[in-house]
Amino acid sequence: MGRYGRLAGGLAALAVAGVLAASPNTAAGFRKVEPGQPAPEVSLQTVTGDTVSLSSLRGKAVVLSFLRQGQERSEKAAKALEELGKAFADRAAVVGVVVNPGDGDAKAWADGLGVSFPIAVDADQEAYGTYGVLVAPSTGVIDPEGNFVEEVGGYTAAFADEVKALVAKALGEEVREEPAAAVPEKSDARKQAERYLQKAKLLVKRRMPEKAVESAREAVKADDTYAEAHELLGLWLLDASPDNVDEAEAHLKRAMELNPRSAGAKVGLARVMGIRGNVDEAAQTLEEAARISPKPERIYYELGRIYEGAGRFEKAVEAYRKALEKLLH
Repeated sequence: MGRYGRLAGGLAALAVAGVLAASPNTAAGFRKVEPGQPAPEVSLQTVTGDTVSLSSLRGKAVVLSFLRQGQERSEKAAKALEELGKAFADRAAVVGVVVNPGDGDAKAWADGLGVSFPIAVDADQEAYGTYGVLVAPSTGVIDPEGNFVEEVGGYTAAFADEVKALVAKALGEEVREEPAAAVPEKSDARKQAERYLQKAKLLVKRRMPEKAVESAREAVKADDTYAEAHELLGLWLLDASPDNVDEAEAHLKRAMELNPRSAGAKVGLARVMGIRGNVDEAAQTLEEAARISPKPERIYYELGRIYEGAGRFEKAVEAYRKALEKLLH
């Protein structure tokens, strides 16, 4: 690539970085529907050729789960939902939606799950866009009147219990709980860690990254279970220098242990792959994340940085341009 191509890439990167700096970080889950709102209608063709729609299931609680074929977490989620559907029998319906039908034989994948609930194909990616799906699996619960209750993003060991509780809530069958004990006061260690991290955030705003990193280090020393501190420290270490990759990776992995839904930590670990020379693996991770994200501009920006660091300037420019297009769309 010539000097002007690199210049274009650099300008694109600067433009994206500038806009992203003014944008708040976003959380995982359904981004375009709020609890209590009417759930947007979905009508899709299943892998068996039938049609399934939310309106046809009115009168039941509906569990709408967006799944990625070939992904272990989605397979585990689907099998957990099969058991949940049996538990609620005729009072609830489960619908799976494949978000990446072009990545294989969706019917074969669905058959391999061995579930009885319908698996639909989001061929035009309209459903996940309507709901603003950020990660797969993402599972939303809708009450019998068609109102959105809440979502569970990703898959953890608590997935089945979390979805079950939401279905019970949708059906008005919440178990009466004993009077809740007072919320335990934060430990002195967590309070101290939060003070250090707040100071670090202020230092970042004041363009004092080295001092911010030191303050974030103090935060994780004060409380090693503080996921946000590990995530931000890992990202700031990568921003400071690729020489920090080992320390950054350790903190990002710790953040993922503490919070498996941490989108920032996932992106940071992809950056680690890129620094270590696993550019294709890092790019694939980010491309997949971008495809199911309704607001993928940050992801494309990080993808551009990885390509640029590997000297793949044409691909870097392409990624930066995609980020700009999404920002300006």
